[in-house]
Amino acid sequence: MALPRLRELAPEMQKCFRCSLCKMVPLPTVLNPKYSDGCPSSRQYHFHGYSGSGKNIMALSLVDGRIKVDQTLADITFACTACGLCDVSCKFIMEAERHSVNMALREHIVEEGFAPPAHRAMIKNLEETGLPRGRVGVAARDWARDLGLKMLPDRAAPVLLFAGCLQCGDPTAADVARKLARLLQQSRVDFGVLRDGETSCGLPAYWTGHREVFTRMANRVADLLDATKAQTVVTVSGSCLGALRSKYPEYARAPKARVLHATEFLAQLIKDGRLHLSKSVRRKVTYHDPCYLGRQSEPPLTWEGEYKVTHGCMTYTDPPKEINRGVNGVYEPPRQILRAIKGLDFVEMYRIREYSYCCGGGGGVPLAYPDLALSAAIDRLEEAKDVGAECLVTACHHCRANLSKPQHSLQQPLIPVVDIIDLVCEAADLE
Repeated sequence: MALPRLRELAPEMQKCFRCSLCKMVPLPTVLNPKYSDGCPSSRQYHFHGYSGSGKNIMALSLVDGRIKVDQTLADITFACTACGLCDVSCKFIMEAERHSVNMALREHIVEEGFAPPAHRAMIKNLEETGLPRGRVGVAARDWARDLGLKMLPDRAAPVLLFAGCLQCGDPTAADVARKLARLLQQSRVDFGVLRDGETSCGLPAYWTGHREVFTRMANRVADLLDATKAQTVVTVSGSCLGALRSKYPEYARAPKARVLHATEFLAQLIKDGRLHLSKSVRRKVTYHDPCYLGRQSEPPLTWEGEYKVTHGCMTYTDPPKEINRGVNGVYEPPRQILRAIKGLDFVEMYRIREYSYCCGGGGGVPLAYPDLALSAAIDRLEEAKDVGAECLVTACHHCRANLSKPQHSLQQPLIPVVDIIDLVCEAADLE
């Protein structure tokens, strides 16, 4: 039950003194006042309830019995990309688990029957087919056709390439998985893919508060990966990396194999001289840090202790609780790759690494709150344009998909968006 989990987190809620730091990137990190916002929901709706603090206060009201779940509470709670910026920004000055409270609140609202209809339809697809949109699109389903790849577990290989959500029906996403496979072949990596049962990592269920569905999917995927006996699992999408490395150990169990993102694996191949980027790519680019490849990819930390109160109001943990601050995400490997590409002019945006601004593609927001998703994407694209980039590079299917939407809805496209694997393929002359 989600309500007991909320009650356990009440001390975290009580720490909030409404400083509003959860709405922005910490002031010492602000490089341009135009891009000081950190929370897409707060920026869009201009009301405290949509911030991390606001949702924590509402969660505390639920726990204390002052309010009940209703449609308004559900709409405010789910109009959030679950990016976790509020969590790491809050931790700039205090030790409080904002993201954990937000997710437990979602889970309670779902149990009370107030999940957005668009989310319920997506969850039905996940349960029936293992993919958020169902099994649609031949190009997506057959991305590995004619590549002659090993099929695991029938055959053995030390490395497993896990496509996950890239089979979602988007041919562009499936093409990224195919390109990564070709890069691994060129680098003479001994790898394979799942023979059957390839499925989403289940992160959309986590995002939307469907705890039981996510737990079931996480256990099933962990079993599939373990059955291959692969020593390393390479995820194509940043969101899958965040799910397997961070959320699986918390909600279910982690796979036995080491889990790496494609950028981590490719960066090592380049360093070892196994992948040669011989072609010059003369382009000025910037990089968008995906939330679940970055601040949301840290493995959960265990703690056993108790909350105590001093001076009548200040909560602290005994023994001190070690916390994740988002700093140990996958930040350097993508940048190492970009710097290794000849001719490429790489420039950083104003909001990067653990304080990266969300693309708007997470949390089930594109399905239920498309205006919020579009607004976040436009703001991020404008930031990329303002630093002088000609192209925005990312490393997550959900980010690429949502950041590409404004190009179709606006009369004047802002800036092209590509997956970093596309760029590596170009530099490796594999296009």
